[in-house]
Amino acid sequence: MCTADYVSDQHRGGGLAYLSLQERINIINQLPYHLALQSTLPKFNTYYTIDKNMMFSSSGRKSGILVFLFSIFSTLLLFSLHSSTALAAPVESTEALIVTRAKNIPNKEEVLHLIKPENLNDFSKWAKEGEPKKDKAIFFTGQGKKDINKIVSWAKDKKLTSVRQIWKSDNFCQKGEYKEVNDKDFEEFQKAFSKFYAEQSDGTAYLVFPHKSKPKKTGIFWSVELDAIIDKKKVNKIVWIDQNKISDKDYKWEKEEKMYWKKGDSKPDGA
Repeated sequence: MCTADYVSDQHRGGGLAYLSLQERINIINQLPYHLALQSTLPKFNTYYTIDKNMMFSSSGRKSGILVFLFSIFSTLLLFSLHSSTALAAPVESTEALIVTRAKNIPNKEEVLHLIKPENLNDFSKWAKEGEPKKDKAIFFTGQGKKDINKIVSWAKDKKLTSVRQIWKSDNFCQKGEYKEVNDKDFEEFQKAFSKFYAEQSDGTAYLVFPHKSKPKKTGIFWSVELDAIIDKKKVNKIVWIDQNKISDKDYKWEKEEKMYWKKGDSKPDGA
């Protein structure tokens, strides 16, 4: 007979979960010819024992192991019925994650509030404080998803910051997070949070774009972010990083001399 069965007979309906550690040890000590094993499951300091001869004898080894494993499974099942707090912990953790996520992603009403020009500074509620840091802001425009991911990855590697990285939620810019927001309102939302990002930029900024092309006038960078940079007067210059060279390990982007714009200059022409 294993200890789990013995205890169940002595404390039927209660289970080991309702005994103190010392009471369990006392029960184990009543069985000197048994081997005690302690469970490592959270919230349980549970002991299981099985007769040494039954477990390790050459004739009864297989049957002993099966009985041992079955007794553990049965006892754990009994504990789960009496330990609702243990089972509730993962649910509470999941709920906490959902609440945290909800706090960092605006709902439909908040999006509609944020797209109004007079409410631009309210984006600070969802942004990390102090981002982007001085001389660290990058901009890009007219890119497909694959190229955007490549630019963002390159920027992270160079300790630079894109519009996607200043928010408390990594998914703040992802359209999939705003299922209740229609396409037109989300486009205005993109323009609004891009303008907020541009206004926070300071010192030297970087445009990652092919040298042989010009940013389109219809793009958010030329039509929204660049105006915000010029009007805010916090950025001294925008260094033009050649997008076609960022995969080249020999490209000295820190020494790039091509400027897209400098403070005091007029706004560059768009394509």
